Amino acid sequence: MPVSDVNRWREAADHLTDTLRFLTGDYWKIAFRARPAGKKSFAKSPKELDLTSFDCVSLFSGGLDSLIGAIDLLSAGKRPLLISHYWDAQASAAQRRLLDALSSRFGEEAYGSLRAHIGFSRSDLATAGTDDNQRARSFLFYSMAAVAADALATTDTVFIPENGLIALNVPLEPFRLGSLSTRTAHPHFIESFSVLVQQVGISIDLINPYGFKTKGEMVLDCSDKKFLKSVVADSMSCSAPDKLRWRGEKPQHCGFCVPCLIRRASLKTGLHGKDPTWYYLDNLKAQELESKQADGRNIRSFKFAVTNAATRPKRLKYIVKKTGPLKRDKIDDYASVYARGMAEVGRLLKGVVARHG
Repeated sequence: MPVSDVNRWREAADHLTDTLRFLTGDYWKIAFRARPAGKKSFAKSPKELDLTSFDCVSLFSGGLDSLIGAIDLLSAGKRPLLISHYWDAQASAAQRRLLDALSSRFGEEAYGSLRAHIGFSRSDLATAGTDDNQRARSFLFYSMAAVAADALATTDTVFIPENGLIALNVPLEPFRLGSLSTRTAHPHFIESFSVLVQQVGISIDLINPYGFKTKGEMVLDCSDKKFLKSVVADSMSCSAPDKLRWRGEKPQHCGFCVPCLIRRASLKTGLHGKDPTWYYLDNLKAQELESKQADGRNIRSFKFAVTNAATRPKRLKYIVKKTGPLKRDKIDDYASVYARGMAEVGRLLKGVVARHG
């Protein structure tokens, strides 16, 4: 990698590769070299932005959690700079819809927004091969926010709005480790990234204010629930809304992936069962689902995990550590948010049948 300060990055190289390995499950080796003199500036100059009027930076993915995070900040009188990145058209469209809605509700000057497209097309990097996974994209997301916060004259705080259940992302079953268990907002990744930016000379604080709340509790406690309810259908939580094209349907929430199920459970809890989102698999109880197929696979796994959490409460503090290190004095808090989050999903899936074979 070409960088401006080779020695500083070389000193941080071991921690950088450890951080990326924890996030992605891959082994990394990164070497640094001096950036060529003719490449000191390699990005287009952005439009001028007043860097003295924001009091925080917050990630804004277009999902439900980041929407609640923005609503809570704006309702509290904060003026955040919302950082977004996107790869697919669905995430981009959700971000634009929600940003427009926030402007209508709180005013066009209530916040700032920076959005960036990530990824390469096949023609951009011919030697990249076919591994097009995005397990490391949250590293880019955090990096964008860190650079933005470092540039601001009025804040050094970056908010990462993510509910505690998904932040921990405990494997639903033993075989879901590795790349099947992403660690985008895991407390250890946030802590590791915080150390990394300090090592390369960026002094910022990364905070997840919802780390000990379930997604349903985030909805329930939202500062402007009426507004949230009016726009929640425009947020995008599905892990892969484009996959429904294989079934001849337009991109939408599938209703049966892990993020969709947690979303549905949270809105059932926080909006008292009134979920305005359109799901491809709208009625989970309409028929028995086949757990060998995509529609029923995650439901059966969730049922297994929900039962395990409810019947083995003394093991929860060990279960939550499966995906990575946690601070010892917070283990009980993480175990509690995991139990409450799984209970929310359990209430959603009560009466839903997913059979194997």
